[in-house]
Amino acid sequence: FDRLQGEDGVREKLIAHMAFVHACMTSSCVDYFEQYRRNVYVTPKSYLGFIAEYKIVYEEKLKHVEGLADNINTGLNKLLEAGQDVEKMKVELKEKEKTLVVAQEKSALLLQDITASTAKAEKKKSEVEQVKNVLAGEAHEIALQKDVVEKDLAEAKPMLDEAENALKAITAKDIGLLKSFKQPPDLVKRVFDVVLILFINEVVPSAAVEVEGKTGKRLQLEGSWKFALPMMADIGFLPSVMGFQKDNINDETVELLYPYLKAPDFTPEDAKKVALALAGLCTWARAMALYVDIAKVVKPKMEALRVAEGKLKTANAKLAKAQGELDAVQAELDKMQASFDEALANKQRLQDDAEATQKRMDAANRLINGLAGERKRWGEQSQAFADEIKRLAGDVALACAFVGYVGPFNAAFRDMLQVKKFYGDCRDKGVPVTEGLRVSTFLVDQGTIGDWTLEGLPTDELSIQNGIMVTRSQKWPLMIDPQSQGLGWIKSREGKNSLKITNLLEKRFRNVLEDAMAFGNPLMIENVIEDIDPVLDPVFNKEIQRKGRSLIIQLSDKECEYSEAFSLFLCSKLANPHFTPELFAQLTVINFTVTMGGLEQQLLGRVLQKERAELEEQKLKLTEEVNANQKMLKQLEDDLLYRLANSTGNLLDDSELIEVLQQTKVTGVEVQEKLANAAETDKRISGAREEYRPVATRGSLLYFLVVDMAAISNMYMVALQQFLELFDVSIAQSDKAPLASKRIVNIIDYLTFHVTCYMQRGLFERHKKIWVLMLAMKIESVADRLSQNYISCLLKGGGALDPKTERPRPHDWIPENVWMNCLALSRSVQMLHDLPESMSNARSSQAWRDWYDFDAPEKQPIPEFDERLDKFEKMLLVRALREDRMLLSAQEYMIDKLGERYVDSRPLDLAVTVDEANERVPIIALLSMGSDPTNLICDLAKKRKRQVLMISLGQGQEPAARKLLSTAIASGDWVVLQNCHLGIGFMIEVEQWLIKLEAEIVDSFRLWITAEPHPKFPIGLLQMSIKVTNEAPAGIKAGLKGSYAWINQDMLDSNTQPQWRVMLFSLCFMHTIVQERRKFGPLGFNVPYEFNQSDLSASVQFMQNHLNDVETKRRPVDWIVVNYQVCDVQYGGRITDDWDRRLFNTYGKSWLTQVCLNPDFEFHPGYMIPANKPNYPGTEIDHFRKYIETLPLIDDPEIFGLHSNADLAFRAAQTKMTLDTILDIQPKEGGGGGGMTREEIVLKLVDDLQTKLPPDYRADDVSAGIKSLGGMGKPLNICLKQEIDRLQKVLKTVRSMLSNLKLAIAGTIVMSPELVDALDALFMARVPPLWTKVSQLIAPNMGVWFANILKRAEQNTNWLRSGRPFCFWLTGFFNPTGFLTANRQEVCRKHTKDSWALDDVVDSSEVLRQEREEVRKGPEEGIYIYGLFLDGAKWDKTKDKLVDSDPKVLFAALPVLWITGALASASKGDKNIYYTCPVYKAPKRTGLNFITAVDLRSEDAPSKWILRGVALLTTTD
Repeated sequence: FDRLQGEDGVREKLIAHMAFVHACMTSSCVDYFEQYRRNVYVTPKSYLGFIAEYKIVYEEKLKHVEGLADNINTGLNKLLEAGQDVEKMKVELKEKEKTLVVAQEKSALLLQDITASTAKAEKKKSEVEQVKNVLAGEAHEIALQKDVVEKDLAEAKPMLDEAENALKAITAKDIGLLKSFKQPPDLVKRVFDVVLILFINEVVPSAAVEVEGKTGKRLQLEGSWKFALPMMADIGFLPSVMGFQKDNINDETVELLYPYLKAPDFTPEDAKKVALALAGLCTWARAMALYVDIAKVVKPKMEALRVAEGKLKTANAKLAKAQGELDAVQAELDKMQASFDEALANKQRLQDDAEATQKRMDAANRLINGLAGERKRWGEQSQAFADEIKRLAGDVALACAFVGYVGPFNAAFRDMLQVKKFYGDCRDKGVPVTEGLRVSTFLVDQGTIGDWTLEGLPTDELSIQNGIMVTRSQKWPLMIDPQSQGLGWIKSREGKNSLKITNLLEKRFRNVLEDAMAFGNPLMIENVIEDIDPVLDPVFNKEIQRKGRSLIIQLSDKECEYSEAFSLFLCSKLANPHFTPELFAQLTVINFTVTMGGLEQQLLGRVLQKERAELEEQKLKLTEEVNANQKMLKQLEDDLLYRLANSTGNLLDDSELIEVLQQTKVTGVEVQEKLANAAETDKRISGAREEYRPVATRGSLLYFLVVDMAAISNMYMVALQQFLELFDVSIAQSDKAPLASKRIVNIIDYLTFHVTCYMQRGLFERHKKIWVLMLAMKIESVADRLSQNYISCLLKGGGALDPKTERPRPHDWIPENVWMNCLALSRSVQMLHDLPESMSNARSSQAWRDWYDFDAPEKQPIPEFDERLDKFEKMLLVRALREDRMLLSAQEYMIDKLGERYVDSRPLDLAVTVDEANERVPIIALLSMGSDPTNLICDLAKKRKRQVLMISLGQGQEPAARKLLSTAIASGDWVVLQNCHLGIGFMIEVEQWLIKLEAEIVDSFRLWITAEPHPKFPIGLLQMSIKVTNEAPAGIKAGLKGSYAWINQDMLDSNTQPQWRVMLFSLCFMHTIVQERRKFGPLGFNVPYEFNQSDLSASVQFMQNHLNDVETKRRPVDWIVVNYQVCDVQYGGRITDDWDRRLFNTYGKSWLTQVCLNPDFEFHPGYMIPANKPNYPGTEIDHFRKYIETLPLIDDPEIFGLHSNADLAFRAAQTKMTLDTILDIQPKEGGGGGGMTREEIVLKLVDDLQTKLPPDYRADDVSAGIKSLGGMGKPLNICLKQEIDRLQKVLKTVRSMLSNLKLAIAGTIVMSPELVDALDALFMARVPPLWTKVSQLIAPNMGVWFANILKRAEQNTNWLRSGRPFCFWLTGFFNPTGFLTANRQEVCRKHTKDSWALDDVVDSSEVLRQEREEVRKGPEEGIYIYGLFLDGAKWDKTKDKLVDSDPKVLFAALPVLWITGALASASKGDKNIYYTCPVYKAPKRTGLNFITAVDLRSEDAPSKWILRGVALLTTTD
């Protein structure tokens, strides 16, 4: 910060701003999570990185701006000086022209004198030349003589040099070594004999001796070693050898040497083997002998040369005299010439000066005029530089905050942070900053962005920002890249640098990492998951150490080499990963998720490549040219400035520089013209391209809808590459048209429906309508025909309004939540602004009530508003008043906007799916209840004559599965991996296996994977596969369509009995009914069984066999057997609940009987059997299929035997699920802030609960109370004691946890996992898990649960203190079954005299006409209970019987019920019909919640109430 420029105090303001940025990012992370459900963390390391980056960028930018300022100011000064110089030159030029005339006259006179003198000098010159020529010939001959002599001497020179070098290598120590030999080798003696002879020293008299050599015995002279030792001992021995006078050697000496030199081992090489010094002396001796041989020839020649040189010297003296005379004459001549040259040069100088001045003037004018535009621009820039430098403080802060903090956020949130937070705070704190600063252009130039684009980076702003962060961040980048766009860019960008690609699961991962670090290669780690091996921490933290000259990194227990050229990139395909705060501290997390605009541009290019390829080629070529020209223009300007700024001396004197500047300017103008032309061309191409933009817009919309579906379930994930293939197929297969506008409509229609079919094939039924509704809304929203307010109103209704602060509802028939919806609707939709007034108005209120009470209000005209509302607004009104009918209204809206085919069901066609897949594209079948496609796969395989290899995954099944896969890829069979959610680890292995599979695969191989949705299912596997679901289609029509898509003509013709087709249809109808009935929840079946295709197949097979048997034995159909086999065996084999079995058998007795063969039989009005009828003879499969197409899309619940209220409950739940699902994936609106914190809210709730919590039960008080009630001898008193003990356990747990929670929030004790769960639950107004576990009471929210506990405490306390209640609240018992058993025991004891045994007694019940408040005393025998609710019916007190529920009233309170005991043998009599009604603790009718069964009087057959699903509940929550 020492170089920070700006006003006083800017440093303090900047520091405060940087602190604010870090602080605000912490809260922004929370806002981001609340809005987008994405986790981002900010750590202190982020702040340190922010500061470090600021210093670097500020230095760079300041240096750049100051350098630019210096260059521009220098350039401007040079241009200014040039202008001033031009004015001076005009005056100088006139003076120089006058002086030039005088100089020309003086030169003419001098020329005459010089001409006369020159003639004399030329005569003398010719005489001297003759003498010189003679002497030159003689000198040439002597030179040739000299060359010959020198050549002869040169022959000896290499040998002499070698000898000299060898001698230089000899040291006194070497001589000492030789001297030390007591008995030296023979060669040593001989070498030193030669040295003695050359120095003419004393040697022994000549005598021959015989020695043993390598080649055998030989004679040689006797050695003189004794004379050699004193010679070596002489301190001047070596210098004397070095300075030896070789010219003194005579022929006699050489003759003496001859016997020695001719010895075969007298060579330097042999001598070197003995000693290095000996080799040197040996080389020297041989050289001396050679020199003498050469000197014999050379010496006479040298003598002759000396004589010749003497003669030449005398002749040269004569020549010198003559030359002196000539020089004197020439000197005079030169003097005159010099005077003339000076005059001429002066004249020329004056002339050149004048011309130069003229040229400078011309060049200056050209330069000044040529750079006029730059001069103006530079002038403006020069004035702005000071302000720009001042603004750098804030600009760099904005840029570095952007690079350091905003990487993980999406585009919208980034813009908000940049504009509102970062820029806003700079402005508020007074930090100088550029308004509307674009980080992308601030940190990189257009040329760099152009290079990135050519490397494959998308051109949208988000991608460019990401590119900046990847290239500028000080930390390694971790890219959140579900569409692999960043991955593709990095592969293209770093491919030329030998990029290595690996993933954390690869076996050789460590080796690849170590090699990349050692050799400095870039490394890409793909498919990063949320948990990363800590072994990488040293690499992430760049813990580089220097060891000697090398760099190392310590990876666990191993030191790895590290190169500074190494770079690391990490890439995750997770769409919404939850990385740890530590990882955010170590890496720069960058959100590369594609934006809608970015994808639209890519799709536009893609559609044009198919439809208008020439346009796209022009566009690409133009982009490359523009990029190159922009870079050249920038280079030219930089070069221009550099040359101007760095020119020395006067600018106008440097003609070369001026020429270069001019050439640069010309080139710059040409480039600018090219850019201008390119802009025009781009405008023309863009205009033509824009025609196809609707296709790209629709494509982008569809892809982001696909992404939204993946947010609902990760199993719906589709790779961008898969989507692009769908996009290409849609372009290729859509109808051609001569007009582009018609062709575009065709592509859009085909693309929308094709993607819908592709997606819906892999969606669960409950999500298919969500897709279509969201598609319709997105299309309308993108086209600006649907506002976000409308969508928000649809999703939220009046949930945000507080009934206490709003105007009260005008009528009792309007539920409170409906009224809130209406108020919210009136504020969101202008057309309905007066809706509350219309509903309150006495004139129209009855019309509204009638509309509200209709079974299908969406089909009725809307009072007062019908004409002015469109389909969506009508849907909003239906959603507000009749939420249960909203999806039906939505269906009309979807049909209106998209067409009926979008809401029709399409049976799964596995054959098409198999053809669409290939040997490397697996098919994932998503499992749900009753949707296993294994049988369908096996059937299809049989038709294709392929073998199916199946294995169900689980512990230890992986080796067998691997074996199946390796076998199948070679044989071309199909592999079915079942229940893969149980082998997620193996699924990751399968993904890698498919990616790296290099072996040849038989084309017919297919991999099938069946799995339930699992959050950890490998993303890569999901993205490379085709997903399918095989749920029973929603609706009777869809179900029957599915069944009759499976049934074919062959099956229809398999039996000739007339009953066959009727029974087959009846069975399919019942199959559809029992599947569809599950959607009604507990009203449908207590347990949602997996009735599926295999049940239907088995039942059809049985019926075929039975009818064949009937035909053979000529006997009637045995309906009892048919019922038993279908209802109790095939389907009944799945049924575990006795009440469900009763229900299923009721269907069988209604539809699988003789009555279904009657011609006028109907399952329900409008639902007949299309066989043996005039219009539908039923002989062809198409008769059935055509009839099924005539069935309504919406099913009346009466078809199932249910009350219309069941449909209301189901549809209300379905609507809630649909809207909640859509709402969950929408970005959440930011909060206003300023409210209480989470902990403060919980503390307030804890205080409130503690004040309301009942006191603990004291054991003494309980014992005394029980004693006063008659003691533990009475069964009901035992029950009371058990209930109080259980309640006390709950109270103790609650009290303890509330106290600990307060201490933990205060920091006094550690916040345990249980306390964390409790904190989260209480904040969300839910029941802490531990409380639910202890109480075994499941409640929708905290308020209901706590009120229930308080009421239980009240009942138990009153019973203990005030005696047995007249009427018991059955809901308040932890063990209501035990309570009823105790009651039976008491009744039994009263009938001891009658010999009643407990095992013979059953509960006997009667519904009274009294309500709880009307009961004044208890029964004489048995108990009164209250708090029961009828689900599926109501009780008519006046007639004492079960009757149908009131419309839109789901639960009806039952009056007081008297329960006593009676002998099982006692009969009610035949006069009354009774429905045996099960009683449950909660709406969820499981065996654990079952209490007992009571008989309720009815005038209708019990089958009616069985099909209605009527039950009694102790609570409706």
